[in-house]
Amino acid sequence: MKKRIFSALCALLLAVSCAAPAFAGLLEDAETFEIPEMDLTVELPAGMYAFTRDSLSPLSPDPDLAGAGITDAQTQLSEMEDYGGYLLAKTEDGLLTINISKKESSSTQSVFDFTLLSDEEFQSFIDTMSSTDGAGEELLDYSVTRYDDQPERPFVAVHLKVDTSKGANAMEDGGVMEELSYVTIVNGFSISIDGVTDGEMTQEQKDLLRQIADSAHITEVLERPTLSTGEIVSLLSPLLLLLVIVLVVVLVKLRNRKLMRQRRELADRLAAYRREQKRREAEAEEAGEPLREPEPLVRNSTPYTEEAAHAFVHFHLSHRQIGVLVFYVIMAVLLAAAAIFLQLEWYMRLVFGGVAVFAVVWMCLMPGKLFNNVAATFRKARVKQNEYLFHADDFRVTGVQASSVYPYFQIIGAYETKTYFYLYFTAEQAYFVAKDGFTQGTAEELRALLREKLGKRFHG
Repeated sequence: MKKRIFSALCALLLAVSCAAPAFAGLLEDAETFEIPEMDLTVELPAGMYAFTRDSLSPLSPDPDLAGAGITDAQTQLSEMEDYGGYLLAKTEDGLLTINISKKESSSTQSVFDFTLLSDEEFQSFIDTMSSTDGAGEELLDYSVTRYDDQPERPFVAVHLKVDTSKGANAMEDGGVMEELSYVTIVNGFSISIDGVTDGEMTQEQKDLLRQIADSAHITEVLERPTLSTGEIVSLLSPLLLLLVIVLVVVLVKLRNRKLMRQRRELADRLAAYRREQKRREAEAEEAGEPLREPEPLVRNSTPYTEEAAHAFVHFHLSHRQIGVLVFYVIMAVLLAAAAIFLQLEWYMRLVFGGVAVFAVVWMCLMPGKLFNNVAATFRKARVKQNEYLFHADDFRVTGVQASSVYPYFQIIGAYETKTYFYLYFTAEQAYFVAKDGFTQGTAEELRALLREKLGKRFHG
């Protein structure tokens, strides 16, 4: 338990070590150990117990395990794997443990190799590691310094001393523990040569750790990889998706803001129109005469049928909503292509593919949804046709719905096809005026009237 707490304290940035029991009994002769997983060779004094992951396997236990005081090889192996350890060394007197480990993270990938850093960047890295935020009263000493005496590359020396009898995780049998680590970053991962002692570390033990760090040799040094276009797109894909979503939200907000402004302007004009109507009604009442409705310039009777609704849906989607449909098609194609061909993480492929499917499904549902909305206005109505009376200043509609009078400025857009005039009073709702339904006047006369009253809002 002491060793796990101590090792957790050491992991302030790189999580460079795991702790285990220690001992001594050193010989002057050195033995070279190769760790292929770390592209590393290192020399240990002969006579030390040294164990790799393979030698800790319960299937082929190392005969030196008992001499090193390791009674549970499986637990020791699990701890090595959890902390990225590949070589565990112990001295015979049980005072020192050396663990050589490897860690890889976004930070080490970003740095990639200490030799590529400028002095300012290296110092900034050390300053980051030097932070002790969150450390409790059990921390007695902590320092991070640059170590340049290693023959091949710069290292960082991390020194830590704690009192395990204090703090939130204090133990009854706790005491001073000390750790010294030599850390470097190469090929996108960190290499840590870490020593732990129960009690204060002697100068001899510190010298030993330094000599082992000096013996470290990297067998293969890679160049920092450059990102391919696909990899760059893969990294940027979440940001690009977020930007698309933000763009859509902004465009919708701008569109809604424009519509709100138009509605306010329309409401003001309607209020003025109704005040004028009331004024005329009051004048007629004072004169003792009923307010006469002006003579219609054009009359029309248009039946509302499912065929008429289908014709409107086809026109609306192919003219009024064509930009929206093109946007959905382009978005679906691009997202589907990205999900199939780009080097994306599985979850981004799922997101892109899901949005592409949604866009296709939404396009397929749009015609049916619009048709149901249009058909709902006349299916339950007793009268299935509209009568239109077009006057000089407004027009009256009776039939499918309650009788209403509309000034021409209330029409937000009018369109002419081979068989209908469509008079839009909302973004997706319009009155149908069939060209074969005129009972007074002609389609040419209505066209001229709409062009005069609507100007650019009429599309003939």
